[in-house]
Amino acid sequence: MTGAPIAVTGFSHVAIAVTDLGAARDFYCGVLGFEELPRPDLGVPGMWLKVGSLQLHFIETDEMPTPGRGFPHYALHVPTDKFEATIETLRQAGVPFLGEPSSRVDFGTTVLAAFVNDPAGNFIELTNVGPS
Repeated sequence: MTGAPIAVTGFSHVAIAVTDLGAARDFYCGVLGFEELPRPDLGVPGMWLKVGSLQLHFIETDEMPTPGRGFPHYALHVPTDKFEATIETLRQAGVPFLGEPSSRVDFGTTVLAAFVNDPAGNFIELTNVGPS
């Protein structure tokens, strides 16, 4: 592979599909004691939970697993200053992307995100949002 080294430094979050968000909230917050975090409106019902210094993201769906909107994925952290070079290196390697990388502002923080598929078809989010 040519190009800059790929700079993945850890996990950002794991997204989990659920069919009943209320029941998931009762179990994860009420039983396990996880803390609910603010979540921007992403166009699909869900919640974000704090688990120690990490996060679990939940997406409510009628289908398990969800092949479309709100698809299950995990996220890998790429530092902001290495994000563009990492995306370019993955493109040069022929890694398929699900659309173009995007940028949005969540609670005053600029979030960079790109989604790729692994060889088995799993979705992976590359993001500058770190695990803490």
